[in-house]
Amino acid sequence: MDLFGSEMVLGFAKVVIVLTCLVPIIYFVTKWYAKVHRANTTVNVKERVPLGNNRFLYVIEWAGNHYLLAITNQQIEMIDKQIKSLQADEEVPTPALGEGGE
Repeated sequence: MDLFGSEMVLGFAKVVIVLTCLVPIIYFVTKWYAKVHRANTTVNVKERVPLGNNRFLYVIEWAGNHYLLAITNQQIEMIDKQIKSLQADEEVPTPALGEGGE
């Protein structure tokens, strides 16, 4: 009996052909799938700052607003938020002198 018989070589060639066809197909399908599902997201992570072991600060943009989140293993807390700026033709309200936290 021959160790590298014609059936074994033929079987090996079939496996190589199938793998060379499947690997690029799987690669491009996963790239396409990730692109399709990423296109519809409305939440963008602008920045992530590690503070220690499993503790992070995240700057998140959602619907034009920015949020500062503190995230640990046990909780998520919103520290600050910045609401979408006013339109160019709208006036920005300014407090009068003497008003404020005095």
